[in-house]
Amino acid sequence: MDTNFVSQAGSGSQSSTVRFLHRLPLFEGLDRDTIMRLARGASEVRLPAGSVVFRQGDPPGALYIIVAGQMKLSLQTARGDEKVIELIGRDENFGAVAVFLGERQTLTAETIADSVLVQLCKNRVLEELEHNPAFSCRMLREVCQRLQQRTRDFENCMVLNGAQRVTGFLLSQIPDGVNGKSVAVTLPAKKGIIASRLNLTHEHFSRILHEIQAAGLIEVRGREIHMIDVGRLRAFPG
Repeated sequence: MDTNFVSQAGSGSQSSTVRFLHRLPLFEGLDRDTIMRLARGASEVRLPAGSVVFRQGDPPGALYIIVAGQMKLSLQTARGDEKVIELIGRDENFGAVAVFLGERQTLTAETIADSVLVQLCKNRVLEELEHNPAFSCRMLREVCQRLQQRTRDFENCMVLNGAQRVTGFLLSQIPDGVNGKSVAVTLPAKKGIIASRLNLTHEHFSRILHEIQAAGLIEVRGREIHMIDVGRLRAFPG
């Protein structure tokens, strides 16, 4: 980790770490002893936006869980371009694959908002994987779900055109349980980051937003998107 950006939490942070881990869906149902073992040696770190947690090619460090804030996971192409692979937020984790395989990081992890992370010690995680079948099954399920999502993302890039990818992304930002013809959402990141996430250039992404707005389906005010007619947006371009 780029330690210039890290401030360790105080010594009284373990109890709050245990409470945080207990409520995570990832660790739901695990017994308290397991949570206590994982929390030993864990630390809370606070990072301003733009902090690099690890870079592509770094050795495996730890399993990280987001308490607050947002991260982008990206890779650098041979030409030096950045390709955003995933945007993750509160309660989500990253860094697991490198820890499990003992191999160098394949992605770069960088905060795109002021963030608080819990850093779980690599050796603690590996010990728990070796001796705790319940924990191993939970982590295996998590890794498989992430792999499944990456496969869907790849399929979307191969099958869907740019407008379909953008409308699908906008619709995915509608919170669960929110219904109605008209919905307002806030984009979770800058438009250039979202464009890269959708395998589009910034210019192409902006052009598609303008086309959707010209069709009377959305209003764009910076990162605020007002979906005027959700039903028609689902059919665009139809």
